[in-house]
Amino acid sequence: ARPAGPAARRGAAAAAAKIEAQLRARLRFDYEDPGGKLAPRVKGVLAGLVTPSGKDVAAALEVVAGGKLYQVVVDDAATGKALLERGKLRRRVTLVPLDKVRASRIDAGRLDRAAKVAKKRGGDARVALEFVGYDAEVAAAVEYAFGSALVCDSMETARAVAFDPQVQKRCVTLEGDVCDPR
Repeated sequence: ARPAGPAARRGAAAAAAKIEAQLRARLRFDYEDPGGKLAPRVKGVLAGLVTPSGKDVAAALEVVAGGKLYQVVVDDAATGKALLERGKLRRRVTLVPLDKVRASRIDAGRLDRAAKVAKKRGGDARVALEFVGYDAEVAAAVEYAFGSALVCDSMETARAVAFDPQVQKRCVTLEGDVCDPR
């Protein structure tokens, strides 16, 4: 195979720049705040509130959270209502009020069983929540997005864990492949 010429490289660079611009736009949340009362109560887009523990888990975390990554976290339902009524939002967004969101976590028994099944196969399975850093004030929103799935080191491990009768939880590999028992 011959190396790509300058035109092909420019085309690839332009495509990458376009994708990057689209992603930046999804991570930006623009609204009007007359009086400046909403700003401290609007926490931001969930993707901007978490930090992956490493590049090796980024794909898995993106799959685990899915569209929830682009939802906007607010301190309570009243802030969400005010934002919808007076914020002059520039695009449709889903709001996650911290006082109403139901955080989901995998119970300790299932986590222990998942770890045993993975270890038996020479692999690793841990709850996705372990791979993200975040401030305590947004913990409920982060648990809502990352608390109900497991990250596994291989497809073989993910399949064994997900379909184990005592686990039955969604598993995502480091590459982003999914095994879902439902």
